Amino acid sequence: MAKPPPPTATTSPSDPPPPKPRPLGLLSSSARSLLAAARRSPVTTLVVAFFLLALFMYGEDVRTIAELSIDDYLYPDADLYNVSGLPPLVLPPPTCDLSDGRWVFDNVSLPAYREKECTFLTKQVTCLANGRPDDTWQYWKWQPNHCSLPTFDARRFMETMRGKRLMFVGDSLNRNQWESLVCLVQPILSKGRKKIVKRGSLTIFHAKEYRATLEFYWAPFLVESNSDNPKIHSIEHRIIRPERIEGHAKYWKDVDYLVFNTYIWWMNTADMKVRRPNSRYWSQHDEVPRIEAYGRVFKTWSEWLNNNIDPARTSVFFMTISPLHIRAKV
Repeated sequence: MAKPPPPTATTSPSDPPPPKPRPLGLLSSSARSLLAAARRSPVTTLVVAFFLLALFMYGEDVRTIAELSIDDYLYPDADLYNVSGLPPLVLPPPTCDLSDGRWVFDNVSLPAYREKECTFLTKQVTCLANGRPDDTWQYWKWQPNHCSLPTFDARRFMETMRGKRLMFVGDSLNRNQWESLVCLVQPILSKGRKKIVKRGSLTIFHAKEYRATLEFYWAPFLVESNSDNPKIHSIEHRIIRPERIEGHAKYWKDVDYLVFNTYIWWMNTADMKVRRPNSRYWSQHDEVPRIEAYGRVFKTWSEWLNNNIDPARTSVFFMTISPLHIRAKV
C-alpha cells in the first residue's frame, strides 16, 4: 500500500521546529506471548496489563510496556459506525501495523478542541490558563507509515453512543481521558441539552438529545481504599482492601462501555499497605510487596467482571501504562 501524503501545515521553512514526541514502541516476544494468551481468554485479555506492569516494576526496559499491540481488537465492522447523512467510515486494514509510523505536525486540522472553549475542564488540566507559554503540543498526531487513521468525528461518535453509557473508571489519568472526550463532543450538542452531575465518586456528563452519558468513576486502586474520596485523597499512607470491590463495582453495572485504569498510585513505595480481612479500622493493616498486592487486586477485579458483566452487552477495556509517563526516553 502506498504511503499517505505528507501532512499539510502552515508553518514556513524558517520557523523553528516545535518539540517532537517520542516514537511508539513495537511488539517484543514477551508481549507477543502475553497477547497470545489473551486471545484464549477474555479475562486474560483484560489482565495482560498486570503482567506488563510487573515487568516494569521489576526493572525490565520500559520499551516492553510500549510494545503490546491489540490490532485484533481495533478492527470491528466499519458498518457499525456508518451514520446516515455522513460519509462512510474508512478504517485502516487489519494488516497495517499502527505502531510503525511517526509523529507529524498538523496545525490545519488540529487542535481537536481549544481549552478556552471547553468549560468542562478542571482547573488542574488547563495548561494554558495555568501559565504554560506554548501550545505546540496540541498539534502533533500519530501517522502510521502505510495507512491513515480516521479523524475523530464527534457526530458519528454520538450517533453510535445514542441511548448508551460509557464510563471511565480509575485515577486522574482516566479522568483526563474522560474530560478530553467531553470536550471533543460538547460542541455538537445543543445549548441547554448538556450538563454534568456529580454524585460522590461518580461524575456524569449528560448528552440529552442522544440520551447518552459519558461518565467517570473515581477508584484509583479499582478496589476499595482509604483514598476513595474524589476530593480528599492526598493521604500520606494509602491503604487498600484487595478483596473488596463491590462498594465501587455496584456503579459499573448496566454500562455499555467500561474503560479501566490503575497505575500511578502504585508507584510510590516498594510495598503496599493492605488492610487485614475482617478488620474494623484502616490502622489494622500489613505491608506486602507491591506486585503481590497488584495481583490480588486484579484477581478480585477480573472475578467481578466474569460474574457480573454480560459480554454480549458490555465491552470492557483496560488502559495500559503510557511508556513515557515516567521516563522521557525509550
